[in-house]
Amino acid sequence: MGINLKAAIQHAVSSKSYWRMARTPAVQMALNNQWLKEQGLLSIKELWCKAQGYA
Repeated sequence: MGINLKAAIQHAVSSKSYWRMARTPAVQMALNNQWLKEQGLLSIKELWCKAQGYA
């Protein structure tokens, strides 16, 4: 998903909580906005802009 194997393994065996792991560069690179959109998730930013009349 865009990160190397070593980084993936290091993050997989980490003892940090999922909340702290979400802020790591490797996770943010692997689970980017494009991937999340492909999974069917809605963008809160896009919904807010649409509600405010920006989009």
